[in-house]
Amino acid sequence: MPSLKTLALAGLILTVAMAAEAAGKAPRSEMKSIVDPASNLLFAVGGEVDPGNGPDAAKVPAARWQAAAAAAAKLQSVAVHLQQPAWAKGRKDWRGWSKAMATQSATAAKAARTHDGATLAQAANDLGDTCSACHGKYKPKD
Repeated sequence: MPSLKTLALAGLILTVAMAAEAAGKAPRSEMKSIVDPASNLLFAVGGEVDPGNGPDAAKVPAARWQAAAAAAAKLQSVAVHLQQPAWAKGRKDWRGWSKAMATQSATAAKAARTHDGATLAQAANDLGDTCSACHGKYKPKD
């Protein structure tokens, strides 16, 4: 059983982490652990199923469509989380980009579930544009 000191230290660490989040610091860990891999997968599948890029979307394995739908759902979940006022504090257009990310991710998820290659490709492209715009302004330069 953890000691009272250990519990107090854990509580302090949690409080500091929550304070950092409330201060609106960039959600770096979410970006690296969730958004980067999910968006990379979604962009790749979007290219695979784009009718303008060659192979017919019907030839894409069901597992790729499912992976794209799951990736889009993860992105939508993060986007909803990023709309919290604490993240937007001091960032004029943060919430607009977060809302766009949520909408585009939802569109991509639906397109992946229904095997709609053109819509998935467009949603992935739109999402890439939104990410680039936000990163151009808010991504740390280290």
